[in-house]
Amino acid sequence: MAPPFAPAFHGPFGKGAADPTMDVAQQPKKRSHMDDSGSWDIVKATQFGILERCKELVDAGYDVRLPDKENVTLLHWAAINNRAELVKYYISKGAIVDQLGGDLNSTPLHWAIRQGQLPMVIQLMRYGADPSVADGEGYRALHLAILFQHMAIAAYLMAKGQEVDGPDCNGQTPLMLAAQKIIGPEPTNFLIKNNASVSAVDKVNRNTPLHCAVLAGNVDAAHILLDAGASVDAENINGHTPIDLAHQVHSPLLIHMLNAVKRERIRSNSRCLRIVNRYRVILQVLLCTAMFGSVGAIVDMNSESWLLKGVLLACVIGVVNLAMRHLPSPAFQSLLPAASLVASVFWMLVTWFLWFLPDILVLEENLTRQYDSYCTDKEADESAALLQLRRLRGEAGPPLGLDQRLHRCEEPSLLHPVPAGARVHGSLDVLRLSRVLGVVRNLVSFFHLRCCGLVKPAVIDWTQQFPPGREQPLFGQADLV
Repeated sequence: MAPPFAPAFHGPFGKGAADPTMDVAQQPKKRSHMDDSGSWDIVKATQFGILERCKELVDAGYDVRLPDKENVTLLHWAAINNRAELVKYYISKGAIVDQLGGDLNSTPLHWAIRQGQLPMVIQLMRYGADPSVADGEGYRALHLAILFQHMAIAAYLMAKGQEVDGPDCNGQTPLMLAAQKIIGPEPTNFLIKNNASVSAVDKVNRNTPLHCAVLAGNVDAAHILLDAGASVDAENINGHTPIDLAHQVHSPLLIHMLNAVKRERIRSNSRCLRIVNRYRVILQVLLCTAMFGSVGAIVDMNSESWLLKGVLLACVIGVVNLAMRHLPSPAFQSLLPAASLVASVFWMLVTWFLWFLPDILVLEENLTRQYDSYCTDKEADESAALLQLRRLRGEAGPPLGLDQRLHRCEEPSLLHPVPAGARVHGSLDVLRLSRVLGVVRNLVSFFHLRCCGLVKPAVIDWTQQFPPGREQPLFGQADLV
């Protein structure tokens, strides 16, 4: 006998169908089922949807509520084969929409759900089919939809008021059935998204959905339930937790998963960790700032011992590693790049404002004063040099202006016979060169670059090199002629 949810068809769909491996010439000619439907009984006509034949037999006196020899009514056959017109006709003739039949003592709605006929489910419920009726196995309409993984039908039933945690005759919820009897994440995930309870227990063994998933070895369902907050410490009627059942079924993966979740939840219940999670952004920024500052301070230590620096760096790395191990949450670690950037910018600003900026301001002020003094001294020295040259030439006259003196000083007739003028200009060039040490050397000296301790530059206090109150002579006594 064919199962009630997969009826045997006759003709081209059943046992009389042609063998596809048979030669085309040997196959019998296909005939339409309409050719000889006039001799069919009402069950076969219902299965194939021959409305006229069914009407003919019903008009002849056939009772539509009468089950066949398999205890199946015509409405069952019409529902499982999605014969909408016949369902409408049989109900109009007095068929009982919730009549039980078949080996599983199911209603036509149950048959349509098992077969995944969503339009037929909608039609039967419009005619008053009750989805809360249980079949011979104790399953209701929503339980069957989940067992056969017809999510569209399950969604329709819940939209029509079926409770997502409604128990069957054994006290099992649809979530328990999905975790225990379905290998795959889709039904469990679907029920969790529709707020199914992860703490409900059945009537027999007091098992939760997580117990059912562990007993079935359903790793996907167990993972979804744990993410939804299912308890790993809940005990069934025998006092067994999901971890105990995982040891009984000898599943190392489930044992590792459950123990890891249990440890993580114990840590998350700590008051300290709750505070850390609340202020994790600030703490992450402070941690990165402290780490960068510590590394910079150790590298820039005024010590020649690389062993000491290495030990201190290893201690800093160990502390950071320990902190990251105790804060393994993805939300905390996802802030690491942003926190590192903020810490880097912070130390750049601190270095600029507290280290370089004061020296730059003082240096700028001293350079301005030295430049003004240099210009004044240069004018006086050039006047004295021109006056000395005129005396050597035996010239006399009123004092000349600065431009005239410079033009006079540059004339070959004045400078050629007196080599001392060359010494004057040479002294100026030597003075300029002595103050320019080169770009690289000036930068190393100014920024006090140590290159991680490899170089120890001479520390020069530029504010004391040329104090503003002391004049710097441009010419020594030997340069005067």
